Amino acid sequence: MLNSAHTSRRSPATTIVATMVLAISVVIAGASTATAQSGGTPNKKALTGSWVETVTFPPESGRPPLKSLVSFHGDGIMTYSDQGTVTMEPPTVFSSGRGVWRHLERRTFGYTALGLISDLSGNLVGYLKTRGIYTMSQSGNDYSGTTFAEVLDADRNVLFSVEVTNVGRRIQLERP
Repeated sequence: MLNSAHTSRRSPATTIVATMVLAISVVIAGASTATAQSGGTPNKKALTGSWVETVTFPPESGRPPLKSLVSFHGDGIMTYSDQGTVTMEPPTVFSSGRGVWRHLERRTFGYTALGLISDLSGNLVGYLKTRGIYTMSQSGNDYSGTTFAEVLDADRNVLFSVEVTNVGRRIQLERP
């Protein structure tokens, strides 16, 4: 602890500089501690935001990759909308999907989502159920993972399943 005699000999400029150095040191120490405690990994809400995702099917499926827009909300809710949500064989329309997500550990997150499948008259004919695990990059602007997708009939019996890979890139704010 500084005694008052020593403190009173400082000029106002010296006191201001010392205070600024102390404040900067506290900020740097705090940032270093936060990084060290998290091991350089994002926090539990790091997935929160909107993403452009590429979904890649197994080669034997013969299906080309597709794009999906995905949003992970801070309250653990997720939404997605896939490219090409109308199919011709059989003629069906896929809704956008809704689901839940949560932090599993370190940079790993899991989700489960459900979409509706209807015929061209709007009658419910099934569901698309997806469950995946994503790993966030060190930068926090990319993720990769796998998803297990199931096409279910209207009674929720599995008709078809496939495992796909996913690569997401965070949508960044750009000035007009």
